[in-house]
Amino acid sequence: MNFKVHYLYYFIFLVTLGFQQKAFGQEEYMLYFMKDMPQSSQLNPAHKSVYKTSIVLPSCYANAESTVFSYNHIFTKGEYTQNIDLEKLFQNLKNQNIIEGNAALDVFGIYITSDKVSLNFFIREKLNSFSYIDSDLGELLSKGTAHPDNLGQVFNLNPTLEVSHYREYGMGFNYNIKDRVTIGFNAKYLSGIGNIKMNSADITIQTIDASNYPIVIGVQGPINTTGLTNIFDASGNFDSDGILAYLAGGAGHGYSFDFGITYQHTDNWLFEFAATNIGQIHWRNGRRDYELGADSYNSFRLEGATPNDLFSNNSENISNAQYDSISALFDMHVMDSQEQIDYTTTLPLNVNGAASYDFGHKFIIGATVGFSYYEEYFNPKVSVSMNKRFADFIGLGVSYSADKSGINKIGAAVTVGFPGLKAYAMSDDVVKIISDWQEAQSLGIRFGINLNFGYVKKNYLNKKKTRASQIMEAKW
Repeated sequence: MNFKVHYLYYFIFLVTLGFQQKAFGQEEYMLYFMKDMPQSSQLNPAHKSVYKTSIVLPSCYANAESTVFSYNHIFTKGEYTQNIDLEKLFQNLKNQNIIEGNAALDVFGIYITSDKVSLNFFIREKLNSFSYIDSDLGELLSKGTAHPDNLGQVFNLNPTLEVSHYREYGMGFNYNIKDRVTIGFNAKYLSGIGNIKMNSADITIQTIDASNYPIVIGVQGPINTTGLTNIFDASGNFDSDGILAYLAGGAGHGYSFDFGITYQHTDNWLFEFAATNIGQIHWRNGRRDYELGADSYNSFRLEGATPNDLFSNNSENISNAQYDSISALFDMHVMDSQEQIDYTTTLPLNVNGAASYDFGHKFIIGATVGFSYYEEYFNPKVSVSMNKRFADFIGLGVSYSADKSGINKIGAAVTVGFPGLKAYAMSDDVVKIISDWQEAQSLGIRFGINLNFGYVKKNYLNKKKTRASQIMEAKW
């Protein structure tokens, strides 16, 4: 009997969370310098659209990135379906295994722009996820418990997991100062919908220096949840009748701010700085916390089996009784409501400096240098992109980006415009998605439709002098 059920469910959720987001990633580099996309103000609120008025119809963006795993590290092809391969997955573990996901659904947005002032209102659904596994189990699985490097050692997965689902109600404003400097702000109220947080759990495998090389599996630690009581009962059974109550939000309340500034050094050179997602959510309603572990024990000594047997689909070395005892370690018990306290989570912060050169004829090349910070994980990032618009009918873009994970990505974008309407699709890692998505460690795409009306012709981004600059330069 192979060890699968509770352990499997737990780790599928922990490790593959970033790959399962369908409609809700990482910061978008392809979008950053696309001035015909009002959504670029999400990355720097000082960005001005080239359109007088834009209405953003419902559109989605989904992305995830893993420092270690690709799809093929988790799944193997069976006769009819894809099967989870835990042995292969854990053999690929390294120190500090990270999976990040930040995804968004633009419910509605309206952007109004003049040569001096821009104003926008928006509603967005967001889901942020972060999972972290610390220990290097790959060494244990590849060398075995009898290897001198592994005897008498404790391997702690030290898992961290946070998932936040919330809705943004926001407004943005930017102002052009004397044609050269534009400052912008976004202010957002956050309605918390659901949260799962685990940052102090211990899942350990201890090797014993004794005959038969026994191992001890230990599991303990709390899991905090908020807002899920509408769709899951205390036993974990799903209740579809509570979906509307869940989506209504109210599980938490918070705020978020974005700040940006641009400096037009010459007609061609533009320099920028932006800090986005500065905020937090306080979770308090619909609380239910769980404790990992069996009813009367938190560890189990396993004789006559190796760590590989725990994750193998074909192990004969674990008896039914051993399997049941280990499986029980991963039971989740509802904690006493008196032990549950409110808690606060922060948002994934993004900070960027950028520079771009406008060659004219709607052709821009730009670069960004910055970082993200989420759950004590600091991730420096760089990107370079090119965007070319052919009149207002066709737009093409290409980008290159890299970050701390060592993952290099080539992105692309295409926009197709019609009178009053623009359809778009873009990705920061289009090469892997097209060529071999199962080996990709980063997946992401944005697509949708904007309605655009009017064109801000007297805008320094189009190298036209504004009325204010003409007055300032007039000879009196």
